[in-house]
Amino acid sequence: MSEFTVEFVSSGKVTIVRTQGYLDDSGGKVFRDKCTELIDKGSVHFVINLEKTPVINSTGLSTLLDIMVQIIDYNGGQVAITGLSKLTQTALQMTGVLTLCDAFPTEEEAVLAISEG
Repeated sequence: MSEFTVEFVSSGKVTIVRTQGYLDDSGGKVFRDKCTELIDKGSVHFVINLEKTPVINSTGLSTLLDIMVQIIDYNGGQVAITGLSKLTQTALQMTGVLTLCDAFPTEEEAVLAISEG
């Protein structure tokens, strides 16, 4: 699998997180560290785009869930997810991630929903 990378882009009050590669233990650490840093600086509105992350292992799912709880429950923020493959959507449903946020077909729709929310 390709090396995991994560890109952060601001769009108004929304932070767009674009992942690429296999979200596993090491990728999850990079993802968690960067998201936590932004949350600590006051960012609480996130769109997570998983379009280029076709596979997430259990550790990656756990990391994603932890970050979402940190944003939503501990900081009163919002999260939207986009770019789900059938496999990632099933995994996110099974782990309860999609009970915390909504999934959108496009990044633009997700950003709009969070911006208005």
